Amino acid sequence: MAKKDEKMQINPDKFARAVVSGSNLTDENDTIASKKALMRYLSAYYLVQKFNEMEADQFSLKNSADYKRAMKSLADLSGIAVDDNVPAGWN
Repeated sequence: MAKKDEKMQINPDKFARAVVSGSNLTDENDTIASKKALMRYLSAYYLVQKFNEMEADQFSLKNSADYKRAMKSLADLSGIAVDDNVPAGWN
């Protein structure tokens, strides 16, 4: 599992292969079964790519100066330090 300040990155190919291998894709027609497997693989692959993009965007936002300034302002309002890791109102 990724640590608090590390972004998570999932390998799209490994994930998609795991999804397909864990699926029960049976059909009398091999072409239809192959199409279903390919559709499932591509769906899983692109889902993970989208997740990785969103994770990267969120991670870069968190490290931006604007985010840090906003968190400092919120901490000043709540009376706790930004690095206290205490939910607002619990101090």
